[in-house]
Amino acid sequence: MDTMTIIWIIVAIVVVLAVIALLVAASRKRNERRHQEADSIRAKAQEQTSVVEKREALAEETAAKARKVQAEAEAKAAEAKRLQVDAQTHRNTATTSRDDLKNEWKRADELDPQVKTTDTPSTDARTTDARTADTGSATPRTNGTTSTNTHGAHAKPTDTTST
Repeated sequence: MDTMTIIWIIVAIVVVLAVIALLVAASRKRNERRHQEADSIRAKAQEQTSVVEKREALAEETAAKARKVQAEAEAKAAEAKRLQVDAQTHRNTATTSRDDLKNEWKRADELDPQVKTTDTPSTDARTTDARTADTGSATPRTNGTTSTNTHGAHAKPTDTTST
């Protein structure tokens, strides 16, 4: 073999080895750069993890508040319904009591000889149209007092009770 050929073979081997060394160095550099980039992404992800956990905690807290308020609203609705039933019961009782009271007034007027009623039925037996009592004078009562009621023998009491 000729020395020149040997030199070219050696140069070729050196060039191939240099190219291989450059490729290995470039690969290592690329791997190091990718490793640093992955570490950077992991650090950012770690920062985001705490933010996401806070958001999840806030979402769960808000959901718990919503469930609590919903339960309170349902309780309020049930209370409102119960109160409506109570109110209707009180209205019915008041109507019955009012009717009983009207009947008592009517019965008292029927018993009182000084109260004259007409033959036409009236919605309220204590109206002035249904009576012909002495409206300006004092009417003696059975308990010894006198009444100056100008609307007939009995004054309609004012209902001051609350329901």
